Amino acid sequence: MYNYDTDVLVIGGGGAGTMAAYEASKHGAKVALVLKNSLQRGGSTIMAPGAIAGVGDWKLPDDSKDVHFSDTVKGGSFLNEQQLLRRLVEDSPGLIKELEEIGALWQREENGESYSLRIDGGHSYHRCPFLEDRTGREMLRTLAGELSKRDVRVFSNVIILKVLTKNNRATGAVGIDLESGEAVLLRAKAVVLACGGAGNLYLNTSNPSDITGDGFALALDAGASLMDMEFVQFFPLGFLFPRSLRGALAALMYYVHLKNSKGERFMEKYDPEWMELSTRDRVARAIFTEVKEGRGGPNGGIYADMTYHEPGYIEKMQPALFETYQKIGVEQSKDLLEVAPTCHFIMGGVRVDENWESGVRGLFAVGENAAGIHGANRLSQNALAELLVSGARAGKSAAGLASEQIQSLVAPRIGKMIKNEVDEIWEKEEGIRPVELRNRLRKVMWEKVGVFRTEKTLKEGLQEIIKLEKELGRQYLCQKSRRLNLEFTQALENRFLIKTAKAVALSALKRTESRGAHYRDDFPDKNNKEWLRHVVLFQDNGQIATTYEPVDLEELRPEEVD
Repeated sequence: MYNYDTDVLVIGGGGAGTMAAYEASKHGAKVALVLKNSLQRGGSTIMAPGAIAGVGDWKLPDDSKDVHFSDTVKGGSFLNEQQLLRRLVEDSPGLIKELEEIGALWQREENGESYSLRIDGGHSYHRCPFLEDRTGREMLRTLAGELSKRDVRVFSNVIILKVLTKNNRATGAVGIDLESGEAVLLRAKAVVLACGGAGNLYLNTSNPSDITGDGFALALDAGASLMDMEFVQFFPLGFLFPRSLRGALAALMYYVHLKNSKGERFMEKYDPEWMELSTRDRVARAIFTEVKEGRGGPNGGIYADMTYHEPGYIEKMQPALFETYQKIGVEQSKDLLEVAPTCHFIMGGVRVDENWESGVRGLFAVGENAAGIHGANRLSQNALAELLVSGARAGKSAAGLASEQIQSLVAPRIGKMIKNEVDEIWEKEEGIRPVELRNRLRKVMWEKVGVFRTEKTLKEGLQEIIKLEKELGRQYLCQKSRRLNLEFTQALENRFLIKTAKAVALSALKRTESRGAHYRDDFPDKNNKEWLRHVVLFQDNGQIATTYEPVDLEELRPEEVD
C-alpha cells in the first residue's frame, strides 16, 4: 500500500476535474488528481463535439446573459437552482476567454476577429464558441497542458472506492491501483468529485465505458445527498451501426433534418417552431414515437438527412464525424444515416451550494456529478460551460478551505480493509461474470427506466435492480491477471452502477408527473402545483431514503404559479 498527503484531492480527470485542479493550484493549494485511466484518455469531455454556451463580448444584438438565463430555466422546466444558474451565465464568458488565453483555439470567422458561434435546442441566439467537432478535446488538451506546468500530482489507473470522512468532513479517499493491485490511501483537506455521469446504466450510451456513476455512489456513501436523479437525457442522434459504434454520437442536431421511413420531416408534428432545434427530451420522445408507430427504419431508428448541405460543408464543420462516415461506408451527401436516441447526460447529481460544496464539509462535486443548473432537461452547449464554472468555483473554494484546515489523521488500516474486501473477488471460481451482471442491469434500465416510464415498469425495474444488487457478491473473474484487468475494474464499477440505478429508478417512481426528460405515461402532464420541488435522496443505515426540497424560483417563475 502507498499513501500520499495533499491539500485538494480531485477524483476524475475530465474537463470539470482538470478545471478544478487548475483553479485550486492557481490559489496556492497542493493538488492531486486521481483517475481510472490516464489524462486525456477517458471521460466524456474529450468526446464532446459541441460548443460552450456563454454570452460574452461576441454576443449578437438583443442577446444577453438574462436571455441565456431565461432560455435555460424554460428548457429545464423551472426546476433549475437559479442561484447556481446565475453563476453559470455570469462566469462562463470570462472562463471561455481565459481558456483561450492559456492556449485553447476557438473557431473564428473569415475576418479572424469574431468567434464562429453555434445555436442548438432551446437557445434563442447563436452564442456558443466552438472548434469544429472537437471542442471538448480542445478544452481538455489546454487544461491538461496547464496542469503539466504546475505542481499537480496525477495518479493514473487508480479507482477510488471510498471517500473518507470524519465528523462530517471529507478527509481523503482510498482506492486500488489497477496496475499493481495495491491499496492507495490519499489524505486531503478537501475532496472534489468529478467522476462524470452514469451513461453505462443503459444499453445505448454516448458515454465511454469508464462513466459508471462512481461519483454519485461515493457521495451517497460519504453522507452527501443526491437530487433530481430521475432526469436522464437521451441524445437523439446515436449510431445504430456498426456494433462497435452503437450509441456514440452520430451527428449534430444543427446540421440535420430528421425524417421517418415515409420521408416526412416529422418534427413538424411535435415542435413546428423549433423543429430539430427543439429540446433534446422532445426530440428523443418524438423519435421513439415514430418508431413505435411503425415509421422507423429497419434497425429501429429514424433517419438523419445531411444531403441538403452544399458540398464540403459537413467535412468542414464536423471533420471527425465526416471521417467516421467514410470509414463505415456512409456518403452523407447522398445517404441517409439511421440513428436512435442514446443515453447522454444525467441532469441530477450531488446537491451542492453556490461553491459546489455538498452537505459534507470539504466534499465538492462538479460537472455532471453535481445537480442544480440544468433542472429537468439540459440545453445543448451548457454542459461544457458548467464544467468550467463549477470546476473553477469548487477549485477556488476547496483551496481556500484547505488553507484553513489541519490535515486529519487517517489510519492506514482503512486501505488494508478495502484491499482485503476487493481481494475476495479474485478468490471466487464460479458465480456471475461482471459483464453479464452489467448487461442485465443495462437491459433492465433501458426497458423499465428509459424514455417512457410508468409506475408498473419502475417498480419492476427496482425489483430487478435489487436482485442484481444481491448478485454483486457472486461476481467472479475468468481472467486472473492482476495488472489492468478489465473484468476486475468492471466488477468494482458495478457496485457504483447498481447504487446509481436504484437512485434513478426510485426518484422516477416518486415523481408522479411528466417534466423535461422525465416522462410518465401514467402521469403525462406537468404538475406545477405539486411538483415544483426536488426529489432528494440520502443514505440512512445503508438504505436510500427520500425527502423533498422546494425549487429556487427567486428570479424567474412560471406564469401559472404567479
